[in-house]
Amino acid sequence: MSYDIIGDIAIIKKPLKYDEEEYVKRILEKHKFIKTILLQETDVLPPYRIPKYKILYGENKTETINIEYGLRFKVDVYRCYYSPRLSNERYRIAKQVKENEEVLVMFSGVNVYPIYIAKYSKAKIIYSIELNPFAVKYGLENLRINKINNVITLLGDVKYISKYIGYLENGDAIIKNGLEYIKDIIDSGLEINNLYIYEYDEMIKNIKYKKLKYVSELENLEKFNKKFDRIIMPLPKESHTFLEYAIPLIKDNGIIHLYQFFEEEKIKEGVIDLLEKYSNELNFKYEILNILKVGDIAPGNYRVCIDFKVIKNKI
Repeated sequence: MSYDIIGDIAIIKKPLKYDEEEYVKRILEKHKFIKTILLQETDVLPPYRIPKYKILYGENKTETINIEYGLRFKVDVYRCYYSPRLSNERYRIAKQVKENEEVLVMFSGVNVYPIYIAKYSKAKIIYSIELNPFAVKYGLENLRINKINNVITLLGDVKYISKYIGYLENGDAIIKNGLEYIKDIIDSGLEINNLYIYEYDEMIKNIKYKKLKYVSELENLEKFNKKFDRIIMPLPKESHTFLEYAIPLIKDNGIIHLYQFFEEEKIKEGVIDLLEKYSNELNFKYEILNILKVGDIAPGNYRVCIDFKVIKNKI
């Protein structure tokens, strides 16, 4: 049986080996505390990597609190991507972070990686970037729940946020996606200190924020003005396409943790091909520190973490 337990919610994954009623029966027999059972009906969908669900049992609720390694994560699974399967991997990464490191977590979701790093290392500061305003809302709440004070959470697309990250403060946003995205921000109830808008529209004039800035105010500033000792990129299907934004942000000899999907027999070859391609395009050398399978997504297909050092000073 393939299912995840997130707090008091069980999520059944397809394909199903039994009928839905049998799944419900077996889950309830094994996990007495479950209040809601959901069936995941689709793969994760853009733009926020959220699947569609059907309620099979229990309360009509999708918000819960999950506990990992003594940490508490509040999440609405209907609005935010969250996987409980990577708890050991998150702990592994956190324990590698050295004292006083400055760390960036791209695609940070509800701030799970940043909170692990804040709790289980002596990092100086952790920046997190997330596109989903609902995830940012829960991420900020999770910082309060876990009493974290060295994480700066930013709302927006990595390719825009990363360029000016050193000028942004906790809760700041750079918006490119127009009215629908702004509507999601309003619906999330997220309070934003600064809203940077790439595409101006007459209809947003009446939206009230504490401050309203336009990207023209940023474009004259130095780009990639912040550098990090370590960058985590946990978006396996497409994180490699964001290396062009990660490399300018990494310090010389800094470490990147890049997640990818590979078929088992192609892992080593695939990793080398990928790093060779981007090192040539982006003009850096690299040293592979570790290639680790951190979960299977299908028979013979794995989520892989590539730990590699970026060497910018070419000889």
